Amino acid sequence: MASNVGTDSSTVKTTVLFEKKLLEQIDKYNPFHTRKDFLGEACKKYLGQLKRKQIDEQLAKACSEAETEDCDVNEEWESITLEDWR
Repeated sequence: MASNVGTDSSTVKTTVLFEKKLLEQIDKYNPFHTRKDFLGEACKKYLGQLKRKQIDEQLAKACSEAETEDCDVNEEWESITLEDWR
């Protein structure tokens, strides 16, 4: 369950359950002053990776579709181009 904290509507309080071992590792390696800062930064980085992966997949799909179209156009014009060279 989430509720707004203070008057800043861009900040939301939430409760998340973590395995004890994960929290121990966070506490051991956390370069930030608080777990909150660590978790916020970790989430931002992971979301950035997910967004980048999605962009890369969309780009690969678009390139594949363009390649298919280019091959079709090339086949159509290849014989005409070769006729001029004979």
